[in-house]
Amino acid sequence: MADKAQAAVCLTNITWERVFLKLDIEASVAGPLSFVLEQFFEKPVYHLEDKQKNGKAKILRQIPITPESVSGNLYHFVLNITCLDGRQFLDNGTWRIRVCTPQMAQDEAYVCMTSHELAYQLEDKSRIFKYGRGKYAYNVSFSTNADEEDNLLFVMHSYFLIENTGWKKRHYVQEAITKAGKRNRIYMAAVIKMIRLYYKIVERMSPKKGNKVLFMTETKGYLWGNLKYINDKIIERGLDQKFQLSYSLRNAVGQHMSVKSWVKMVTQVAKQDYIFVDDYVPIFGFLDLSPRTKLIQVWHAGEGFKAVGYCRFGKDGTPFPVGSCHKKYDYVITGSERLVHIFEEVFGIPESAFLPIGMARLDGFLDPEKIESVQRDFYAEHPSFKEKKLILFAPTYRGVNQKMADYDYDQLDLKEIYEFCGDEWIWAFKMHPFVKRDPGIPEEYKDRITDLSDCENINDLYYVTDLLITDYSSNYFEYALLEKPVLFFTYDREIYELTRGVHRPVKESAPGKVCDTFEEMMQALRDGDFEQEKIRTFVRENFQNYSGNASNQIIDRILLGKEQTADE
Repeated sequence: MADKAQAAVCLTNITWERVFLKLDIEASVAGPLSFVLEQFFEKPVYHLEDKQKNGKAKILRQIPITPESVSGNLYHFVLNITCLDGRQFLDNGTWRIRVCTPQMAQDEAYVCMTSHELAYQLEDKSRIFKYGRGKYAYNVSFSTNADEEDNLLFVMHSYFLIENTGWKKRHYVQEAITKAGKRNRIYMAAVIKMIRLYYKIVERMSPKKGNKVLFMTETKGYLWGNLKYINDKIIERGLDQKFQLSYSLRNAVGQHMSVKSWVKMVTQVAKQDYIFVDDYVPIFGFLDLSPRTKLIQVWHAGEGFKAVGYCRFGKDGTPFPVGSCHKKYDYVITGSERLVHIFEEVFGIPESAFLPIGMARLDGFLDPEKIESVQRDFYAEHPSFKEKKLILFAPTYRGVNQKMADYDYDQLDLKEIYEFCGDEWIWAFKMHPFVKRDPGIPEEYKDRITDLSDCENINDLYYVTDLLITDYSSNYFEYALLEKPVLFFTYDREIYELTRGVHRPVKESAPGKVCDTFEEMMQALRDGDFEQEKIRTFVRENFQNYSGNASNQIIDRILLGKEQTADE
């Protein structure tokens, strides 16, 4: 079997794309083939006879894996390590890949080897993903093991590690924290247990008739965006007579919650059949919902560059491998098929959980009557803007969280911007809601430079915008439907990509001109150099199936249980 295994199945390449592990395996045996990750104990051996004789390769468990593509005898795998075992990370242990044909018994299966060329590179292929402020890490590494010189068994190790500040001394208890920290942990553990117990009691006492719907956000004190469009469509269709709608709308991320507010929230959550959320909701990190309740994430953004969720795994502020609310969603709504791959990584859940129906807040986005109405109201409020062109400056925030959010206004020379605007342009700031510090516009510049950050719906501003300037935000996604130009002002691009993290390189994939300095941006404005053909290509690639009817489809598919039709 050793010779056959060596010749039959061989790993030839390993690459990473953030949390996606990509493997190329060549197989010289006829398919179809089935592949499993096999966790084994102690010294790995590829001779099955040796396992039976000395018991050195005790099999602990097997996880099926499926190639993403097959070309001849080459099998290409893309494995999301954040949800490789169901929706979980791989547990601590050592793994190998075993391959079977339909006619082959499991104990006769091939074991995947690695080429000698790749074996020299395996140490460099390892990855360490830090989380919990660097105290914890998830490590994925590779090695080989051989009983004979020519046979190199491919081995993968996955381990969750914890910081040991007293590494020079031997510790039998891995965790070493302060007394105050231990007391706080005990207190928090007790509170969470009480919340979970209270939830179970209320949930079991609450009849579930499939008609209770909760709209929930922790980032706004009002109904907005996708949630608002879905809610309004339910009411418009008269379905509020069938479904009992309720709301939990708070700007509470990072805020202290009283016992009373916890009780109120948990009581409300426990009674629901469906819960729609639009962003991160911390309570679902430690509260496991009953199977009788469906949790639906409609997300508030389209496709941006800014890495969020598990796309940032291994960086500061990364979610924990377990206990993340992102892993609890029954459904995730995305704007297009192309976005499934992105958010599969962001949330660490499998592709099957996604419904690429479209963004509800884009329903009717291109309706001429709506556009005319918004423009009329805007110019009635800002009559001096009507005969001018508007630049909307709408970057994302800097900082690791909402409390630290800010923007470096010193990167902008307002005097130069003012002089550029002349009698033709208006420059309008629309800062991220997390950024509380205003841009500090001098009084003498306010006839050409203004701050529209208080406008609740940025989409309405797009109708009066002639040029959008952003950076790593996703706001260009819906704006692109209007096929107007975008500039990307990325003064900190390399630092941002290497620290905060991005889904993909900004310079190569932005649907518009990328300017790394203020001078480049101003020169692009003077020259009218926006590389606008990129936005047209972006629209063709991302909005082929745009129908402007996402709210109806979400209601039909999730609340009414209707299957997708050919028209959709």
